[in-house]
Amino acid sequence: MVTYQELHDLNLSKLKTAVTQWEQMLKKLVALTDGGDGGVNAADLERKANAADWKGDNATVTKEFTTTTARQFDDMVIEARSIHNILRDAETNLRKHKEDLRVTVEAWLKKNIYFDNKGTALYAGPTRQLEGAPKPPTQEELDTAQAEINRIVSAANETDRITARALRQHADSKYDFDEKGFKGLQDADRKQGIEDADALVKLAAKRDGMSDSELKQFNEISKYHRDNPAFAERFSTKLGAQGTLEFWRTLADPGQGRTPAGDRAKILASVQDNLGITLANATRVDSPAMREWKDNIIALGDDRIQGPNGVRSAPFGFQVLGPLMSEGKWDSGFLNKYGEKLIDFERDKAKDPVLGSPDLLWKNQYNPAQLNYPPGTESERDPVAHLLEALGHNPEASLQFFDGTSGRGDKDGLDEISNWDYLVDQGHKEARAWPQDDDGKTTGYQFLGHALESATLGYSYDDKTPSIPPMKTPEQIETREQRTLLMDRVVDHYQTSSMIDDQDGIRNSLARMAAGHIDSLNYSTANFGGSGERSGRDDLFDAEKNLLRDFDQMSSTSFLRALATDKEAYDTVSAAQQIYSSSAMAGQGDDEGDAKRIGMHSVKMHGMLDEVRSEAIGSQFADDKEKRNLELEQQGAWRDFAASAVIGTAVGVGAAVVIPTGAAAAIAVPLAFEVAGGAAETYFETQTMEWLKENEYDNSDDSVKGIDQARQEGEHNAMVPLLNWAASRGMSSDEIWDLVVAAEKEYQVGNGRTDTDNARGY
Repeated sequence: MVTYQELHDLNLSKLKTAVTQWEQMLKKLVALTDGGDGGVNAADLERKANAADWKGDNATVTKEFTTTTARQFDDMVIEARSIHNILRDAETNLRKHKEDLRVTVEAWLKKNIYFDNKGTALYAGPTRQLEGAPKPPTQEELDTAQAEINRIVSAANETDRITARALRQHADSKYDFDEKGFKGLQDADRKQGIEDADALVKLAAKRDGMSDSELKQFNEISKYHRDNPAFAERFSTKLGAQGTLEFWRTLADPGQGRTPAGDRAKILASVQDNLGITLANATRVDSPAMREWKDNIIALGDDRIQGPNGVRSAPFGFQVLGPLMSEGKWDSGFLNKYGEKLIDFERDKAKDPVLGSPDLLWKNQYNPAQLNYPPGTESERDPVAHLLEALGHNPEASLQFFDGTSGRGDKDGLDEISNWDYLVDQGHKEARAWPQDDDGKTTGYQFLGHALESATLGYSYDDKTPSIPPMKTPEQIETREQRTLLMDRVVDHYQTSSMIDDQDGIRNSLARMAAGHIDSLNYSTANFGGSGERSGRDDLFDAEKNLLRDFDQMSSTSFLRALATDKEAYDTVSAAQQIYSSSAMAGQGDDEGDAKRIGMHSVKMHGMLDEVRSEAIGSQFADDKEKRNLELEQQGAWRDFAASAVIGTAVGVGAAVVIPTGAAAAIAVPLAFEVAGGAAETYFETQTMEWLKENEYDNSDDSVKGIDQARQEGEHNAMVPLLNWAASRGMSSDEIWDLVVAAEKEYQVGNGRTDTDNARGY
């Protein structure tokens, strides 16, 4: 196993020499085998042996020995070429892994993060207590750095594993040369995958009869080949669609009260993930065998998948496959065909007087099998929730899905209804009645949020390093327009906080979607009285180049108001607003007029968000002044920027924001311009939890002053981009004075837009 330190110190000179020597050896063997240098060669020897007039024993023994020996030279060349190919690719790959490691280590060192000899990410700055010491990295930054290093070391280990196994296979041929070789590491990986897949299929035949050690072996091998399409295709097709479902159904819950628990349940949780990733990879292989497998899996969705004893308590195929769909990226076409069949089936069964609803359909007494590990909520039996989680990992499929429909009128008597109306719009007469957990909550809405995230943002909802999809080719532009069209529907639908609360678990996803479309939200709210077209709004926001969409001013304001009542959502959108407006102002170059307009509009946006959050705090803690003060101070001190450099036309700004809360995620915030070499990635952090530990319910004078401090800090956050820009322009104090006066007015305007005092009647 290659360690961090070994890769860091790796000397590839000997391996490079071996590659050169094997290349030279190969040339000599080719000449000895086929000729070309005028010397004796095996090909000539074989031709002469076949042409000679052999007599007696020579006609059998000697001739056969001579021709067989000549053919051995061909096998010798095959094996020599294979060894050279393996060593060549290994040297190339390891050199790249080492360079990737060097570049990554140097990049993080600039942010005061270094790695010890075990590859652990640590703070590298001066003693934190020293005055003027740089701010230490956040845990999120350390985790991100650690993940990058782990990926590089893991890739190096993969290269090492494939290389060692391929070379060992040649070394195991003690008495003969191999007549089969490898074209390189990729070919070796493919052949190794097929070999291991065949072994796992034999092991899978034992199903629940596998011992814990065999289950661990199954898990380790499948984990090794998580990204090997040849392995995935071979395993899936040899097992077959029916066999795949029966394998997991029986392994997960053999029945007769033998549901796995303890250590075996823990092992099954890993098996579930790795098996799911394997099947997901297999669906993306375009071959006749895999197309048949996918069609059969879909066809089996509404069949009962029996246990080993054929008992009546049997889950549907949809339910068996469901837990395996939570990991990996499944094929887009498969997900949409599967989803259509699943929702058609669910809607048809909802008409059944006994089953009656998705809740009863998926949780009824006839399918009690435990299929999800580790066991969690009741939604684990809801295959629609699992489908949505799979869509959350496939932006292309999720975008297609929400544009799709179920029911065709003439099929099972189902009226055609859009997937959006069925799953999202709970006001629709045929909307889905979502299954509830024992506590009355609907965990499935969280998965719905994940699917909407990937569809509207263009990257997996749990992508650790997200980036906004390119918008250059006609296809990319069309996809961007489809994403913003769907986001328009989201903004128009989620207009009140109560509507969001009714779909418990979806709010954090909506906030990340708002952050990812903060450019269009700014554009949409800059249309007072329908003045956008005449006021030059399109040019100011560069709407055509950035492919912005008008979500409607009133709808956008209501959407933001609905989101900002919650602290985590408020933090997410506020951070995105500050990043976007900073880049937009810097993007105006020497045009001070437009830069001011952008800055003023951003202040207005902050005013809108701050007013909503203040009202929510006031409502929540109306009868407890000290708690209200504390929560307001959280709002005011919610964000401590990791980088406070002056923002100008030549300075990059953060393109991604990490919200380290219960909804921790990285969001790609759209920038209004690009700097040379791309925008510099800067992470922003929250200090709320540390602040709370120091100040929680202290009953001090500082706490009593919380309301005033919250207002002051909120105004400061709104002014950061504007004041940084003013400093970069070298504005005089008089100019800044006028700027601040104008900004204060805009902030109050923003407050007024989301103020609901009139609605409350006080």
